[in-house]
Amino acid sequence: MLIAQTEQSSPVQAINAHRKKSYFCPSCREQVTLKRGSRMVAHFAHRPNSSCQPFSESESQAHLTGKWQLADYFGEGNVELEPYIKTLAQRPDLLLKRDGRKMAVEYQCSPISVGKLQQRSQGYNSYGMEVVWILGENYLQKITSVRHAEKWLQYSYKLGWYIIFWQTHQPCLIIWHHLTVDGAGFLQGWAKTSTGNQSVKRPQSTVKSLKKQLQRQVQMGLHYKIPKWLKMQQFCYEHHSLLQAMPQVCYQFTDAEPLICGSPIIWAALMTVLLMEKPVSSLIRQLDLEKWAAKISTHFEGSQLIQCTTQELVNSWGRQLRRYVDLLEQQGILKAFDEKSWQLVALPR
Repeated sequence: MLIAQTEQSSPVQAINAHRKKSYFCPSCREQVTLKRGSRMVAHFAHRPNSSCQPFSESESQAHLTGKWQLADYFGEGNVELEPYIKTLAQRPDLLLKRDGRKMAVEYQCSPISVGKLQQRSQGYNSYGMEVVWILGENYLQKITSVRHAEKWLQYSYKLGWYIIFWQTHQPCLIIWHHLTVDGAGFLQGWAKTSTGNQSVKRPQSTVKSLKKQLQRQVQMGLHYKIPKWLKMQQFCYEHHSLLQAMPQVCYQFTDAEPLICGSPIIWAALMTVLLMEKPVSSLIRQLDLEKWAAKISTHFEGSQLIQCTTQELVNSWGRQLRRYVDLLEQQGILKAFDEKSWQLVALPR
């Protein structure tokens, strides 16, 4: 930790502490040790076998450095370092004060379970406090798919789906924003930094390469009798189709919402299997699409978007279905009848 207390309970930053004085943990009041040297960030550490819970996790130098840098980035007058919230028995890395609001900022460099992440977030929320998770730069290379990103993804009208990082070696905030999922299940979108740079996070794959990749994946899954693929193939059989024969239009279903940990092309293929059972000129309603999505949901592992509200998830599924319909309209398969219904004018090929 970066801040401890004197015997008189006055807060002291590790960089200003005197080696010959005693300092104590603001949570458990155990005596702590000052650690400061030319090769480490100044900090206080509990002694071995400490029973302190809020300060029990050991912190890397990158974590300590990042906290100092973030405090400087947000502005000293706007930030409180490591405040202990006694009611919750929690301490955010920083408490950001802006426009009369208090926001807990957690700088996460090490792995953390979904359960522990939820517990911390819910604790702050129950206290009427927003929480923002900022990831260490070691996460930049680790997060490539929805599976890696699911517990960190947040949504806003301005940024779409986004994740925030802090880089320590060249201090700057990095925001991956307007994130979507490509046909193979990888994240794509934009990355911008607090220094003003913006770049494409991941270029889109071509339809040709996606088709080749997914056909190979399906072929191998069925050949080796992998349960997931066998179950999907059985679904297709029951609806007079084959997984290997998914219509060409499905390979164009990219830029999907991060709602499943898998390929949105396969999701679109199963939706289209149900669509193809309908005769031409049929009326397809919004309710039909919602029922189909619910029916095929058992074939996909849903992403754990724990940073989102129920309403945000409902809205996300609405956008997903709208994207699917838009694609079918562009291909001349559906024709809008009214806001929530369409006419099937041609079967997908």
